[in-house]
Amino acid sequence: MKLKLIQVGLGGMGTFIAQDFIIPSPDYEYAGLVEMNSERLEYVSNVLKVAQTNCYTDYEEAFQQLEADAVFVSAFSPAHYEICKAALENNLHVLVEKPFVLKIEEAKELVELASSRKLKLMVNQNYRFFHSVLTLKKTITDKVVGDPTFVQTEFFFDHNGRPYQREMEDYMLLEMAVHHIDMMRFLFDSNISSVNGKTWNEPESGYIGDPNVQATYELESGLPIFYLGSLISKGKITPWEGVWRVQCEQGSIHLDDLGDGYGVYVVDANQHKTKVNVEFESPDGIHGSLAHFAKAIREDFQPITSGVDNLKTLAALFATSASSKEQRGISPTAIV
Repeated sequence: MKLKLIQVGLGGMGTFIAQDFIIPSPDYEYAGLVEMNSERLEYVSNVLKVAQTNCYTDYEEAFQQLEADAVFVSAFSPAHYEICKAALENNLHVLVEKPFVLKIEEAKELVELASSRKLKLMVNQNYRFFHSVLTLKKTITDKVVGDPTFVQTEFFFDHNGRPYQREMEDYMLLEMAVHHIDMMRFLFDSNISSVNGKTWNEPESGYIGDPNVQATYELESGLPIFYLGSLISKGKITPWEGVWRVQCEQGSIHLDDLGDGYGVYVVDANQHKTKVNVEFESPDGIHGSLAHFAKAIREDFQPITSGVDNLKTLAALFATSASSKEQRGISPTAIV
């Protein structure tokens, strides 16, 4: 039986996920839709073929009146906390887009609320389900060129941010680097123990929060990771997952395009290059994230990107910001 889902927030990205991922999913059917813009709501309800009687501009009313199992929050980031809290208080499981919330105190409160009501609270860190990322992780774990000694990763894009993003503090960290920092924890099965970071803005960028980040992360395993990212970079851009070099004892592992398309490559000590291809039975990307959320509800286990787990990613983000402001190394444990 399909889970009955309420989706909150049906702007461009929300509608894209609805059409391309939720509608085709074997795990869900719509209990209803919530969108504060009434004209947009009417349009989307027609596109998604959801009855107008099950469409709301007020999420509180929707949560109280609709018969549902779960809520998918695809509204803009500043609204995540209030919507998630209301959903949990109405005994609904929650899948929320990244960033989870904008304050660590809010995240901790929601985690405790979900736990007290025995509900699933999952953050849509969908890069963990990308087959490219899973291939990179398997290649690292298999130690085909030995143990990792250090990592370098870069991300560049020229993003025309939405009005709320232009007013956000820690813009790049919360809206984009959140994916890459979560990948660091996932790829190496280790939390971040310390960060030395710098964030900065540029004249006339149009953003209040810093769109550029440079940081050194040290994992609890001792592995150093050097990160550089920007959301206002003119010129050559990178794929969303970024470009990664994992330096190992007898060679290097790359998530990059080394001549045969973007993917995972191994280069040994003799400069012999091999592209790695791994077949996965699990669905890719957002398909995988949605399937995992449904499975966690049905089989009653904590999702791998649960709110509890995501506290550690958020703490690393806020530690990066604090490190830049205070010009010193910060431990994410001091944030949580």
